[in-house]
Amino acid sequence: MKNIIIVFVDDSDYGKIALAHAQKLAQVFDAEVNEVFLHKNADLRAVFSEAENDNVLCFVMPVADSKKRAFFNAKNARKWISKSRVPVFTVGNEMPKENDYQQIILPLDINCQDKELALWASYFPAYFQKNCAHIPKENLLIHVIFNQYKDELLRQKVENNVAFVTKMFNNLEAPYKLHPFTKIDNIHTFGLNFAKKTGNSIMLFLMTENYSLVDFIFGPIENKILGNKENIPVLCLNAREDIFVLCQ
Repeated sequence: MKNIIIVFVDDSDYGKIALAHAQKLAQVFDAEVNEVFLHKNADLRAVFSEAENDNVLCFVMPVADSKKRAFFNAKNARKWISKSRVPVFTVGNEMPKENDYQQIILPLDINCQDKELALWASYFPAYFQKNCAHIPKENLLIHVIFNQYKDELLRQKVENNVAFVTKMFNNLEAPYKLHPFTKIDNIHTFGLNFAKKTGNSIMLFLMTENYSLVDFIFGPIENKILGNKENIPVLCLNAREDIFVLCQ
């Protein structure tokens, strides 16, 4: 596992909260924290482009609901995250709690790339058990949430993803629970609400690779996920062409 966490900080409350989250993640993953101070002349392009070569585990990025409250809002955060080959952990304006990140929310939908999130989901319980021995094993759980579509083709695609992920978790001995639902409008916004009810949660999210006409008209789903009003930390990943995930 890579051992550097880069956190974006500024003088706002969001920046201080991001630093606190980075320090907590560093305890879990036995990593060191490097701070990048945000200002109008900050060379973020260089920070993102060099991250993969610098042994970076992830970024921690504070995202506010308004550009007036912090350096990043959902719109410009999305611009940078969508270019990152390193996962980006986004946080809002809520300090981490003692038992945070112990419940992992893994939304699965019809895209085969959703499977790429599963390996990262398994890291959290594994590294908690390795580096945080005081945390009871039974406190750690991956919640796999998915929609049972009425349409047979859509339902089969989701079931393929669920089958792949459960096989992976069984092989890795990762703790998980399946949560099938029906009549879900959007699995990711549903995941945020699920995370809020579960507590101590982090949600995994695969960034949109190709925007549809609906995205251009109403805005991409990232606008609701990044800096979400529920203050759920979200680990954002981009689909990687150099990572092989079997599509069925």
